[in-house]
Amino acid sequence: MRPRFAGLLVVVALLAGCGHHAAAIPHLTHVAPTALGRSFLVGLPGKPNSRYVRLVRREALAARAEAVGVRAVGGAAAATLAVSDPAAFLEHRLKRFLVRTLLARRQDAYLRVVDGRGRRVLEWSWSHEGPSGSLWIRPDVLECSPIQPIGIPVGATYSRCPA
Repeated sequence: MRPRFAGLLVVVALLAGCGHHAAAIPHLTHVAPTALGRSFLVGLPGKPNSRYVRLVRREALAARAEAVGVRAVGGAAAATLAVSDPAAFLEHRLKRFLVRTLLARRQDAYLRVVDGRGRRVLEWSWSHEGPSGSLWIRPDVLECSPIQPIGIPVGATYSRCPA
């Protein structure tokens, strides 16, 4: 086997998450939508943007996440990502995913991150109408997220990011 080819196989295995259980990509085929997710998806009329969906799926894999559901229509996009290591994903890989997909710059956006069991980790939405948005982050990973609430209640304390 050529050294270059062997090196390429090692890189591909590392990117796929092989060799470390925390970096493995979960394989969830379906995650039931939340009420917010359902209401966002109902408001996506128009022609689907398959090119943007492919971009989101590709960048999700690069971020070691499973794109469980992705939909893009016009200037709006919705994505549900499953990760096996929520704290590390939020701390180290979510920002790059957002930058590479320009999801936060879409006219309307919805992002949900779930863990390997399909439990909600982060749910964020943005709509140009109003403008309005919402954000929910699981308390144990709040300090890990690059997306932060505008204000934290007085006296509220959260643990440091475990990643």
